Amino acid sequence: MKRIGILQVWQESNSFNPVLTIRADFEAFGMGSGEEALIKFGTGEEVGGFLRGLKAWQELVEPVGLVVAQAWPGGSISKETKQWLCYAIREQLDAVGQLDGVLFSLHGALVAEDETDVDGFLLEQVRQTVGPDVPLVATLDCHAYWTPRMGRVADALVAYHTNPHLDRLQTGERAAHVLERILAGAKPAVTTIRLPMLITGEVNYTTGPVLAPVFARLEEVESYSDVLSASILMAQPWVDAPELASAIVVFTEGKSVLARELAEELAQMYWQRREQMTFEFLDAEQSVATALACKGQPVVIADGADATNSGAPGDSIHLLREMLKRDIPGGALLIMVDPQAVAYAQAIGVGEAFQFAVGGKRDHVFSQPLAISGEVLSLQPARYVLSGHGGDNLPIDMGDSAVVRTGDITLLLVEKTGPGSTPMMYRCVGLEPQDFKIVVVKSPAGFRAEFEPFAAGIVLSACPGCASPRLAEMPYKKISRPIWPLDKIEDWRSVEWTKSSDRRYQE
Repeated sequence: MKRIGILQVWQESNSFNPVLTIRADFEAFGMGSGEEALIKFGTGEEVGGFLRGLKAWQELVEPVGLVVAQAWPGGSISKETKQWLCYAIREQLDAVGQLDGVLFSLHGALVAEDETDVDGFLLEQVRQTVGPDVPLVATLDCHAYWTPRMGRVADALVAYHTNPHLDRLQTGERAAHVLERILAGAKPAVTTIRLPMLITGEVNYTTGPVLAPVFARLEEVESYSDVLSASILMAQPWVDAPELASAIVVFTEGKSVLARELAEELAQMYWQRREQMTFEFLDAEQSVATALACKGQPVVIADGADATNSGAPGDSIHLLREMLKRDIPGGALLIMVDPQAVAYAQAIGVGEAFQFAVGGKRDHVFSQPLAISGEVLSLQPARYVLSGHGGDNLPIDMGDSAVVRTGDITLLLVEKTGPGSTPMMYRCVGLEPQDFKIVVVKSPAGFRAEFEPFAAGIVLSACPGCASPRLAEMPYKKISRPIWPLDKIEDWRSVEWTKSSDRRYQE
């Protein structure tokens, strides 16, 4: 019987979010170790996929729970949190004894105060503990960015094929199948092509007309009998790291030439569409005016610059300030992370006059607190179970909430960050998005999975914020240049820094 270790450390970092992610954020959102981790997290996302995939193996398997640590996207993790995660993994690996293989769920864009490649660092810790001969297969979000350390350490990498992310469970299953093939004797050969380009979340949804043909071809490639996995890593563009770039990664069963041919084909398909993945985004004033001019309701304004799904703090005031200037027949619905405002509402109570400065406290770089007057309509916990983009039966707890009416705006204030892409963030406190003329989401693209079926219109906004789609305005200090769209590049092959000293093929 094969003993397969199961790990998950999942968080997407945003280098421009000034609020550090700490140990308490992981403990509050999702932590487990040993057998408890499999019981608690074994029904959804990659861990659930690992377990389902292992059940399909030809021989009996013992899944060995190690560590599961999840935190919602946010700022870089603290140095202490990085070391704590490392210690927890090593402790569990030492405790469980010999393993025949390891499945490791990562995001691929995890950054610490002192380390821009935490995913590679953690993979390295696992490899050093289990030794060179134990196969290690990792899953990644398709917004991961590949690093040389990842390429050196992992036997194979398997990434989501969808944005909105609707295949996390299936990605775990695919990874388990890849590990089974490696244990049966497959020798992974890999080609990685790094593309000096960054694409924002608003335009890289995989079901759109630009990328749908590319990802259809990706799935076709992965279905070939000699291919172990094929990935297009579109990168989280709000990570300030030297390795930041898009990447095509193809693993084959010992066929280096095939890996190179397929990776080159996918790279060319993706690269040649880059100009089609640009967009003229609207500022706050234009966004609200455009939404009001749309017929029907609701009109969704995607506040991608403050997207909690992209690691932003969720307390931007730009759209709120603009909507307060206008009459909005049918009303507007907006969510904001502001624990101090929730505490104030709780102190005064339902039905009382609310006079407090909201927002601009977590993200004090791109926003400042905005004083508003209104009425507290309700106070209750904001909790639900997420199924859809980003989760499968994933418990979400945004803490206590306060619903405040100010002018024509219904403002949902919550204590903690969470998904900004689902109607459940509003419905869990009794607010129905379809009852409003304007609904603000904190997501660049993932919201489309659930909002698009009933939205009368969609407006992509670009207010100032930690996840602004206007990349030229972001204060990058560490990224390698040139990189498109910040620089003009005709041929990716001409950019020297994208070339890796890593082995391209593992024979």
